[in-house]
Amino acid sequence: MGDVFRKVRSGQPLRIPAAAYNAFVDAAVDLRRRERNANAGPALEPAQRGIVLVRNDSDDDIEPYHALAITGVLVQPDNEDQERTFHSRTPLTGENATDESPSLSFVLALQPIKPGDLGRCVLTGVTPARVFITNETDTTCELAPEETMLASTPMGGIPILWKEEGTGEKWAVIEMGQPSPGRVTAILGAAQPIPTENNRWRYPWVEARIDGDPGSDTYLRYVPVPEGLSSQLPGGGEDPTRLAINRFEAHHMNDYDAGSGFAGLLGLGPVCELPGVLPKCPPARSLKPKLVPIPEGVCVQLTCERNSKGKPVWVFEAMSLIEIADPADEDRKFNIYIEGGA
Repeated sequence: MGDVFRKVRSGQPLRIPAAAYNAFVDAAVDLRRRERNANAGPALEPAQRGIVLVRNDSDDDIEPYHALAITGVLVQPDNEDQERTFHSRTPLTGENATDESPSLSFVLALQPIKPGDLGRCVLTGVTPARVFITNETDTTCELAPEETMLASTPMGGIPILWKEEGTGEKWAVIEMGQPSPGRVTAILGAAQPIPTENNRWRYPWVEARIDGDPGSDTYLRYVPVPEGLSSQLPGGGEDPTRLAINRFEAHHMNDYDAGSGFAGLLGLGPVCELPGVLPKCPPARSLKPKLVPIPEGVCVQLTCERNSKGKPVWVFEAMSLIEIADPADEDRKFNIYIEGGA
């Protein structure tokens, strides 16, 4: 069989083989498909996954690379008339995020979507995005209430693989569907009491690394990372939403029975069972145990968890110290010594 795509010279009779004609038609169909995709939004490779149809149930036009909070599916599985549509495509519905919206449950539009219209959106995979960068050291992002543009977070959100320099509205490349584990080594600052609570504190922090310079005075000690993550605001001062809490302090209660020597600590037991108590216990002046915050400068492992509202909370685990004092004389402290034996 000859070459069906052989060119014809001037003056030669034109004979188009069926194979060549069919190839021309296939090329024209492919070109039309590409043009249609280009007009609708960014061209998609056939192998690209994680693209879903989403109906915009908000009252606003959604711009490309902006986000919608996922609110449900367009077709319910028990709808017999459209069951095949549910099993084959499963279009989703989305709205502007609210305070009740999970900050990591969203899609990113690939094309303009008017209210009530369906549009193609990214659910999983690597994609460009418009992100409001709060701090240049932020490494993840999430959807904020009443916003369609993603907002950067220190850790614990959707990973930012690359972003433009500076703060404010920026282009970024993110990895949808792959939340960051949110773990960082940090040095704690001075504890700040939590208002209206006992035995609870919040802790400022800065990211830390072990000093690997043998000639340094801090060799093999944890030192702050220059321009690293922290609980501070870009303009200075502490960001209350980034202050860390100690998981162990969350297990202590605020109330206790007066005169029992049980000063708000869960599980400590009657003071009379402690070594070094006053004679004839329990007297009117029983010993008073007091929880002490974690000292400034302690190095911990922070993890980024989600509270009941879906917001990030920085948490660490460190055993708290207990100070024993005479309530009639707070300066009179008692050391507890428990001797082990066989």
